[in-house]
Amino acid sequence: MEVFEVGKRLEIGKEFEFKIIVGNRVIRLFCTPVNLEELVMGFLITEGLSSSPEVIVEGDVAVAKVDRNFDTAINSSGCAGVYVDEKLNPVKPGFRFSMSFIEDFIEKLEGDYYRRTRAYHTALIVSKNGDFVRAFDVGRHNAVDKAIGLAYRNRFDFSSSFLLLSGRITAGIVKKCIRAGIPLVVSKAAILDLAVDYCKKYGLSAISFATGLALNSGAIEV
Repeated sequence: MEVFEVGKRLEIGKEFEFKIIVGNRVIRLFCTPVNLEELVMGFLITEGLSSSPEVIVEGDVAVAKVDRNFDTAINSSGCAGVYVDEKLNPVKPGFRFSMSFIEDFIEKLEGDYYRRTRAYHTALIVSKNGDFVRAFDVGRHNAVDKAIGLAYRNRFDFSSSFLLLSGRITAGIVKKCIRAGIPLVVSKAAILDLAVDYCKKYGLSAISFATGLALNSGAIEV
C-alpha cells in the first residue's frame, strides 16, 4: 500500500477495542486506551447501572460489578449505550454558575493531545470551586464517561458541578448528565432538538455556544 502526505502531517490518534463484562453481558466499544477504569466507572453511573461502581481492568478487558441487571446485549463500534428501561428523576442544581465563570474554562477544551492529533473529543467536569478534571477520547460519549469517572474518583459533588464538552449536546449526553445528577451541560458545539426536549422535561440547564441557546432551570446565574 502506498502512503503519502496530503498536507501538514499530524500524529495519528489512538483507539482500540475494549470489552466490558457486566454480569453475563459483554459490551464492546472502540475507545482511546487511557483512563479505562474511569471510563467504565463513568459508564456504569451514566447508564444507570451503578451508583458506586466497582471495576477491575486487565489489558483490554474490564469486569464490572453493578447494582442492577439489564437485558440488552450491546456490540458497538463506539459510544455504547445500555438504555436501561427506567424512570429518570429531575435534576436539582446545588449551585448557580455565572456565565463568566463558565466561559473561563472554554480554553481548557484544547489540550496538547488535541493539537497534536485533531483526533479526540474532550470533556471536563468543573466544580463550583473551580476544580476540574479533564478527559479525552475518540468518542464524545466515552470522553464524558471518563470525565465523570475521574470526578467520581475525586469525590466531586455532581449537583454543584457542570459538564463542559467539545462535541454536540445530544439526547444521549443529556441522559448521562441526568443520571449522574449533573445540573448543567455546556458545549462549544450544537445542541440537538431531542436534547432540548429532555432538558426541559427533566430540569437540566444547558448552554450551546454554537447554537446560541441557553436553557436555564436554575443552574445558571442571571
